[in-house]
Amino acid sequence: MEFVQLTEEEFYDYTHEHFSHFTQTLENYRLKVDEGTEVYLVGVKDNAEVKAACLLTLGRVMRVFKVAYTNRGPVMDYNDEAVVQAFFKGLEYFLKGKKVLYIRVDPYEVLNVRDHDGNIIEETGNKVLIDKFQELGYIHDGYTTGFSPDTQIRWHSTLDLKDKTKDEIFKSFDSLRKRNIKRAEKDGIKVKYLDLEDIGIFTDFMEDTSEMKEFFDRGAPFYKSRKEYFKDKVMIPLAYVDLEEYVEAIEKDKNKLERDIEKAKKQLERDSENQKTKNKIENLSVQLENITKKYEEGKALKAEHGKELPVAASYYINTNHEVAYLAGGTANEFRHFAGSYAIQWEMIKYALEQGVDIYNFYGISGKFTEDAEDYGVIQFKKGFNATVNEYIGDFVKPVNKLAFKAYQLLKK
Repeated sequence: MEFVQLTEEEFYDYTHEHFSHFTQTLENYRLKVDEGTEVYLVGVKDNAEVKAACLLTLGRVMRVFKVAYTNRGPVMDYNDEAVVQAFFKGLEYFLKGKKVLYIRVDPYEVLNVRDHDGNIIEETGNKVLIDKFQELGYIHDGYTTGFSPDTQIRWHSTLDLKDKTKDEIFKSFDSLRKRNIKRAEKDGIKVKYLDLEDIGIFTDFMEDTSEMKEFFDRGAPFYKSRKEYFKDKVMIPLAYVDLEEYVEAIEKDKNKLERDIEKAKKQLERDSENQKTKNKIENLSVQLENITKKYEEGKALKAEHGKELPVAASYYINTNHEVAYLAGGTANEFRHFAGSYAIQWEMIKYALEQGVDIYNFYGISGKFTEDAEDYGVIQFKKGFNATVNEYIGDFVKPVNKLAFKAYQLLKK
């Protein structure tokens, strides 16, 4: 077993084959290099066979020192003790002389699978990894909740697609998800994909949504750079209303209701005391009033916006291991079109077509009470019958122990 620097080909082959996060990809490595980040592809080889791989970044801290970060890595079989020992001992030796203050590791390993009420439904057995890291001299950051700009989210909401059909997945959704998806389909909501030159449509949605809901947005440069480097692995679905089709469909429904009311009125003329017919006319008249409002709204929107009305957009970074929903924004005044539901269903079907086993709704706070800052988001994802992956968290190992103590005091 030998700790080595890997070639791009070796790193790609290993991470492509073994389950890994999108940060542990060759595309992300090339992005980091071009951004000027100090970044390495390292791993463990047993003779010619790669046994572990990791994209490792070094960043500045306290001006003089650096911090080493594995960014959802390393990718390896953590049950293989020889590989674990070879990697982490080799990592420390590799970082000697690079003025590293401490190492931060956050393996993409699940500690518990929970429901969206916070109850544990499966223990993975990975709790032993915490002891293993502590034996290696690492300090566990703890079982954190919430969001931090300094660390990756410790909780993901995911949908298991393995060996399931589209119908089985749809049937597992709650009634609200089913109803909104069907409503989006009935209203003729369509989904298309934005290219790099159109990414401003998405970032405008995100800017408006972040201002309204007061959440942290990664910003346009992040989204643009990932699309440039990840290319087709980044998908930016846009939900829009074809207003010509929308108005035409409503007009047909409106005309049918008018005909049904006229028919019922003629029946009432023949039998003026028929209460059932009277009730029918009253019910149809209410429906007509509602659909007429919808029709007038559609015509006004068409006059203002033309043929297409964008209502929502989302951002995905995909690997052959998972389809990951990273961010999404909706036009608040057009939320009734259920564009976000149309996008989620379209991308879930895409994952199924590609044979990807995991649809990742991505981060939640890990707080499951009604006062959680993302309680509405948690309920949204819960409705798709997703479960929650609780990851084992971050581990820190001081390299320069004296300077690390000074750093901790400065942080306080």
